[in-house]
Amino acid sequence: MSTRKETPEQERERLYREEQKKNPAGNFNDNLNRTQAGMPNTTGMSAKEIGVLILIVLVIFIVYSIYKAF
Repeated sequence: MSTRKETPEQERERLYREEQKKNPAGNFNDNLNRTQAGMPNTTGMSAKEIGVLILIVLVIFIVYSIYKAF
């Protein structure tokens, strides 16, 4: 562990990243089946982030449609 204090979650994430760098091809199948194994998707977006992204895209589309009409 590094000199700074890490929470167990941070240490798990660091070790996971190091393993991915060492053996990316070996982790391919694990990544495909990660959700089936019940492991949380720590690298993806949360539902709140996806909702905000969709909202931003919709607002941009509506603004574009309004300006295109004029």
